[in-house]
Amino acid sequence: MGISVGELLKDKKTDLNLELVAGEAGLGKELCVADVNRCGLALTGYFDYFATERIQVIGNAEVEYLKKLSPKKKETVLEKIFSRRIPMMVICRHLPVAREIIKVANLHKVPVFKTPVFTTKFISEITNYMEEKLAPKTRIHGVMVDVYGVGVLITGKSGVGKSECALDLVKRGHRLVADDLVEVVSSDKGLFGFPQKLLRFYLEVRGLGIVNIKELFGVGATRDRKRIELVVQMEEWDEKKNYERVGLQEQHHEILEVKIPKIIIPVKPGRNIAIIVEV
Repeated sequence: MGISVGELLKDKKTDLNLELVAGEAGLGKELCVADVNRCGLALTGYFDYFATERIQVIGNAEVEYLKKLSPKKKETVLEKIFSRRIPMMVICRHLPVAREIIKVANLHKVPVFKTPVFTTKFISEITNYMEEKLAPKTRIHGVMVDVYGVGVLITGKSGVGKSECALDLVKRGHRLVADDLVEVVSSDKGLFGFPQKLLRFYLEVRGLGIVNIKELFGVGATRDRKRIELVVQMEEWDEKKNYERVGLQEQHHEILEVKIPKIIIPVKPGRNIAIIVEV
């Protein structure tokens, strides 16, 4: 499942200074791949292996080539490109958009944008964005904290003390990533946890209420993402259960078909869970 061109515009309009110049009727077109394509070869008439499903990007070289074509030849080759149902096109470096591009784009309802961002930077930015948007993802009820540079996902039943543990860790100099719901995204570098946009900086502690970590401890006490490297499962102490004592038994928690090391910490009055997590 992909995302619409309109969603991309909403998310990246400000960051990439995107300006829609043609094809507004096609904002509902779907983007299903993260890769982009520079359509220089297609402009010369070579369409073997032309990646029609990708975002098409035009830079300085392509614009200079188009300038050398007659208006009729220019419209002919652009017609061949846009008729292949490309999802969108972007002209970088604030280069002028040829009238023929606007005409053919409106005809085929293909959104065309321009941006002042340099071509290589735009390709890098949009590829990273698309990889993140299209990556397998899920939501997990829990709290995530960066402890000594290690991404720790704290899970457990509601009311077991996850947020209190996170608050204690932040007070000890560690960094909050997310509270309550952790957005988990899979990539080739592993699993990454993100906060929900509206809940970033906030921690809900029972009996205390909503705590603004940014206001209390500074923006340096938070992170906008972190790779998940350890799962800490908090559960109420069960006298009948045998808990790990020597640390030789290895356990894992599977998220999006990725196994993450897991430890189970039984909770009872008097135990300092934050120190145990640090260790």
